[in-house]
Amino acid sequence: MFISCHQAASTVTALDADFREIARVKTPPQPHVCAFDTKRELLYVTITYRDGWYNEHGDQGEEIVVIDPATWTITRVIDISPYAGPHDLSVQGDELHVVCESHGGCLLTLNLDTFEPIGHIPIDVPGPHWLAATATKAYTGNKEVPFVSVLDLVERRPLKRIPTQTGSEDLELSADGSILYASDRHAPLLFVIDTETDTKIRDVTLPANPHNVHVLDTGLVVVSHFRQWEYDKPQAGSVSVADPESGEIVVESIEVGAAPLGVASDADHVYVNANSTMSVIDRNTWKVETVVEMDAGAHELVLL
Repeated sequence: MFISCHQAASTVTALDADFREIARVKTPPQPHVCAFDTKRELLYVTITYRDGWYNEHGDQGEEIVVIDPATWTITRVIDISPYAGPHDLSVQGDELHVVCESHGGCLLTLNLDTFEPIGHIPIDVPGPHWLAATATKAYTGNKEVPFVSVLDLVERRPLKRIPTQTGSEDLELSADGSILYASDRHAPLLFVIDTETDTKIRDVTLPANPHNVHVLDTGLVVVSHFRQWEYDKPQAGSVSVADPESGEIVVESIEVGAAPLGVASDADHVYVNANSTMSVIDRNTWKVETVVEMDAGAHELVLL
């Protein structure tokens, strides 16, 4: 099953394995990122802005929407105010960690039994956006400053800053959590980071400036590229495939829809959410097999 958040349409949709829509849930504007809680079998969706997009938006959102996939109904809308601008999120046991743009940039933690805030860890940067987390540490991608933040989830404090070239976008951990992959914001670089020491092992040069990062079960890393973005005249985006061990680019450019954001995969395919489409890429040929029409502003993509 494919779960997709649609920022412009203010919907969360579910597709079956044959890409047929099985549910469409209307949410407050604008849903950006979702995470599935396997213990409670619930979906959590962040409402980031009321309108617009990063750098050009109206009021920030102050909600997390809870959806029950058994009935495809909203069971609760969590008001997180005075926290605002929630974006990426991660379920760790009985806690939900949420990156927020408010409070000078912070990581908010909610108790998933009560949905009450436990507190927040200051990141002290503008534009914290993406998140990767384990049970003990969290990493945030910070658009406006040249480092990735490392946060201690046990002692609930900032731990370290890992230098990047211009800023950082998306982050994803390897399957065993030993490696963190992070994309630079304005330079064509993928950073490979040792999570034991929280230091960079190497930089991988990419064919274009990166955005989202997705680690395949083979260890290869899929990176999305926006190209030039104009809201009224969107240009096609692309994805590349990197081998972080060798630093080589396995596939340089696979054309997908404009502004590719959500990336997911299974054993046979890579799925890429873009402005209003999902591209289905064959992992044997690295060709686009089909393009699925989606609601406007397709953002996060989760495969259950």
